[in-house]
Amino acid sequence: MKARKDLLSSKQLILNSVISIAIIAAILYLIGVDSIIAEFSSINFLYLAISVFFLLVMYVVMTARLDLILRELGVKLSFWDIFKQHVMGMLLADFTPARTGYLAVAYGLTKKYKVPEEKSTVAVLGPQIYDFMAKVILGTIALFYLLNTYLKLQNGELLFLGAFAMLGMTAVMALLLFSKRFLSLFSFSKNLPFIGSFASKILSLFEKAQQNSGVIIRKFPQLFILLLLSWSAKAISWYFVAKSLGITLQTPFPEVLAYFFLQPLLTILEFIPSPTLAGLGLSEGGGVIIFGVLGIGAAKAASFVFLARVKTILVNSPAIWEALSVLEADGKNGK
Repeated sequence: MKARKDLLSSKQLILNSVISIAIIAAILYLIGVDSIIAEFSSINFLYLAISVFFLLVMYVVMTARLDLILRELGVKLSFWDIFKQHVMGMLLADFTPARTGYLAVAYGLTKKYKVPEEKSTVAVLGPQIYDFMAKVILGTIALFYLLNTYLKLQNGELLFLGAFAMLGMTAVMALLLFSKRFLSLFSFSKNLPFIGSFASKILSLFEKAQQNSGVIIRKFPQLFILLLLSWSAKAISWYFVAKSLGITLQTPFPEVLAYFFLQPLLTILEFIPSPTLAGLGLSEGGGVIIFGVLGIGAAKAASFVFLARVKTILVNSPAIWEALSVLEADGKNGK
């Protein structure tokens, strides 16, 4: 049964990869590879380095969120160890649908550092609830602004699918952490053949997590401040990615503010239900359209979305070694 499930998962991963690559290839063909190469050849590496710096600032702030919750739950780990787990999660999020790979942070904290799984689950899911809520609100505002000001679309419902998907995920996470009644709806799964023991373990995990979830409410002021800081760091990072390519947005407000809304808007595109890898291709195509209506040529727009993704993956890539160490620790624990 497990082998069959793994095979289906592998086939789906291959299909998603093929579709994402096909979308990327189509974008490159329509815009012209030579045009994009020309944009990359004139990158201002000082601005790009500043962008990387603010990306790392965002990572430090997001690690501080994890550290805050873990310490409140009586778990003391070094900031560096938590930081490595966070970057590992961000790396996996770059290649998983709806960026669910970030949940591997909880797995790593438990397997490598012996953090009780219910506490690592709360530390990861709790702040994400606030983060997703903010992205849904600001991303939806940005969508309405673009639709009404620039695109004038009569039927833009498809664009809001990502927002609804994020809203749904937020609701599920909140219910899993705070609602005993919601968990009880799945109690029947304990008696199902093949998956009964696994379902029982998952339900038990969230029952324990609910005993610790109150920390998310108690620490809301601190988490909200950290959310604003991480959001600002990401927006500034994107601003300097744009500047490294010579992009200047035509907006009726200070240019840097646009990136506070562009970030959740493009994130929403990654959550539109589609057979792709973390919205790979879909968000790039959407980014070209969005930048286009803001007065940026297709080549520069495509260069921005590609550079922003590639830069992030390169920054995250050292976390491959952390992922391997987690798997090694899991293997030792299983012996």
